[in-house]
Amino acid sequence: MALKTITYSDNADGWTSFWDYYPDWMIGMSNVFYSWINGSLWKQNSDQVPRLNFYNTNFAATIKTIFNEESASTKMFKTLSLDSTNPWTATMLTDLDNGSIQIDEYVEKEGGWYAYIRATNATSNTNNLLSTQGVGNTSPASAAGATATFPFVIGTKLGVGDRVFFSNIFRGTIVSATANTITVSGAGFPAGVGYVYIVKNSIAESFGLRGYYMEVELSVQSGSEVELYSVSSSLFKSYI
Repeated sequence: MALKTITYSDNADGWTSFWDYYPDWMIGMSNVFYSWINGSLWKQNSDQVPRLNFYNTNFAATIKTIFNEESASTKMFKTLSLDSTNPWTATMLTDLDNGSIQIDEYVEKEGGWYAYIRATNATSNTNNLLSTQGVGNTSPASAAGATATFPFVIGTKLGVGDRVFFSNIFRGTIVSATANTITVSGAGFPAGVGYVYIVKNSIAESFGLRGYYMEVELSVQSGSEVELYSVSSSLFKSYI
């Protein structure tokens, strides 16, 4: 078990926070909080160093919460909204999917931050994803390599950036396609007949995450003050 420092608030009459730093000793004196580590004395609430910096090491602040409205129903979680002074990196986990939002993927609107949830581009366990689409069997004459050939017109169901699976094995990401061929970057295709299916690019399609609940962990690393007031998500019932 990792070592943690926890803090107690007299005003809240309870334990309020976990900290990644682990001093040898701590004491409060004259409204100043001091700690010792490896024989050195440190002033914790100093305004001479950036926030989230302890013992010359930068840390990230994290907050974890759970969305569990209508807990008996499977839902689609589409977006995340932060009423905050700054955007936060977010990682999400449901009982079926996982995803994330990076700081540069938020859009600021009227003082809040909004973003679509990006499902993780997994290379396994993809059969239950809504973005999975079948293509068909390759041609018997299809040679081993980066390009697979089909005995029919593929159509427009696929695009650059989609992940390709051959006989349930991830073979690469589409870099180009013609009427009856797919070319990927990655392991490529073996020779002969095999069933191909694709998983659409989750960032481009913004499918969101499916599940009974969604656990969200927010993280920010800033040397200045950051305030977070509320977190919300747009969701709807899944009928798949």
